[in-house]
Amino acid sequence: MYYAAQDIMEYLLASTGGGAQDSEHRLLRQAAHHSYRDVMNARDWNWHISEATLTDDAVGSGDGVKSFTLPANVKNVDALVPPYTYPVVTSFVEPVDWLRMDTLLPTLNAPVYWTVMKDPALPDRYQIRMVGNPPNVTFKYTYRRRPNPLRYMGVEPACRQTGFTVDGAVRRYGTAANFPEGMAGIYPYTAEEIIGLAGSLVGSPPGGAKTVVSDYIDASDPMFTAILSSCEMWVAKLLGKNIEGAMSVQARDLRMAFEADVVAPYSGRRNGSGRVGIARAMGYYSPSGPDTGA
Repeated sequence: MYYAAQDIMEYLLASTGGGAQDSEHRLLRQAAHHSYRDVMNARDWNWHISEATLTDDAVGSGDGVKSFTLPANVKNVDALVPPYTYPVVTSFVEPVDWLRMDTLLPTLNAPVYWTVMKDPALPDRYQIRMVGNPPNVTFKYTYRRRPNPLRYMGVEPACRQTGFTVDGAVRRYGTAANFPEGMAGIYPYTAEEIIGLAGSLVGSPPGGAKTVVSDYIDASDPMFTAILSSCEMWVAKLLGKNIEGAMSVQARDLRMAFEADVVAPYSGRRNGSGRVGIARAMGYYSPSGPDTGA
């Protein structure tokens, strides 16, 4: 199941008793937009960890210096990783320290110092800048992606037109007689897919099915619950109502989302077999063995 902006709108229409008036849709759209932004920026979610490779469009800005423009969805960078076959050390420095190093001629086999700065040519993009005689090898980096702001909520007339498409959005298929709704709707969708992502189709759409397109919600289950609670808070705020009760529920759901924010859920007993990681090699999680003596 893919969460979509359509799910948020249907929840708000059900919880607030909203109708089809344009003014009410405007208020609910505002609430959805602001709550999504708030939850996405509440912390550096592990759910949003990604990895990529630095492209070859490096721009030399001095002796031994390389600059790489990062994708538009990069929120922050965690680590710069060289190939394991190349003995080089990478070390993050603050931009001010990088500027000082940029004025010095780097020495051979010096560590690769790197930092992240705004791209001077693209206001909404960042750059990784390396100094210290960086080798001509392919570096990988881990980062946290920044979800795109919501735009298509699934209630716009264009989103319900046959053939309407937006890369990265969720397209849901209903039946020939009814537009698709979320899983909690009276007419739940028969199939859904992420537009432009091969192999993402779930279900079998019937022939001539009506479709609805809305933005993809890049969130886990607990995160999505926090988004819905935040929407209620924003609706109350926009209507000028008391928001203390809604804020209490939002804070609770947000704390639960923090606790459930994991990359790879793992359960079961640690038996120490078939896996040697850093923690295992350092002695952590090691099962106690018999004392065999000297």
